[in-house]
Amino acid sequence: MRILIKTPKFIGDTIMMLPALTMLQKSYPDAEISIVCNPHFEALFRGMDIKDIYIDNTRGKGRLKKTKSLLKELKKTHYDRGYLFHNSLASALLFKLSKINTTIGYNTDSRGFLLDKSFKLDRVLHYQNRYALLVNHTLKTPFSHLPTPKLHTTQQQIFTKNDQPTIGLVLGTDKGDRGYPKEQALALSTLLAQAPYQILLLGDKHDAPSNAQYAKIMPNAKDLSNKTDLAGFIDTIADLDLLVTIDTSAVHIASATNTPFIALIGHGTSPFCCVKPKTPLGSYLYHDSQIIDTKEMIASISPTMILEEIQKRLS
Repeated sequence: MRILIKTPKFIGDTIMMLPALTMLQKSYPDAEISIVCNPHFEALFRGMDIKDIYIDNTRGKGRLKKTKSLLKELKKTHYDRGYLFHNSLASALLFKLSKINTTIGYNTDSRGFLLDKSFKLDRVLHYQNRYALLVNHTLKTPFSHLPTPKLHTTQQQIFTKNDQPTIGLVLGTDKGDRGYPKEQALALSTLLAQAPYQILLLGDKHDAPSNAQYAKIMPNAKDLSNKTDLAGFIDTIADLDLLVTIDTSAVHIASATNTPFIALIGHGTSPFCCVKPKTPLGSYLYHDSQIIDTKEMIASISPTMILEEIQKRLS
């Protein structure tokens, strides 16, 4: 059997899909499983016995041409079954045109007519359960419990650990309502500069300007902004003693690499109960629930609260 999977749009969602992938691999040990995923997501599938990884770069300029090119690649192999973990009309159309024998997905975005087996999405369910149920619906012997998401890692080459606990910070100051406010991040940096920790400042190119300011305050910090690809980011998080983050993608990477973490919960893009990692590794600092203005939510988590939680976790 040949199975093709369209992964979700985001990194955290794709990690939450991994239990469903494990279920397929255990149910069909002789199957060839291939992946269609967003650019740079290949690192999420290291060591997972995936036959082919197709990169979906069809968004943006030249979308029609890029889609035709991807479709041409998919048609080179005949797939018996396709699982759509991306709930878009475009992904369903892509699989329909790929001539897959049986395409399976949730009937969202008015795409039911493109699916061979469609199911109603229960949006109250945790994302891991949503993906797992899509697989369970098609198994003769359904699973009763979720497998644990696990990312495979390699030895990181980005930093050298010393004898102090290593803390990674993903504060996302430049990420709007979700980011930790600059003034408070500077105050947190001042507190951490006096603490016996090795600090790594993590993030993408948008985090670089703010992280550079924090690094000036903390002589014990190393600024790794925009210095890692996804594989390096995963390997770095796997080597931390503790991650402090506003970012759910980083939270799920920590969860899937067995790294303790502290998540700062402000205004998110999904109800947190639907994406909260199913692991005892994390602790959570929530915003003041009485606050109305979404911009002020994460600001209600003070630098002192964060430091106290760090000290508690590392004691």
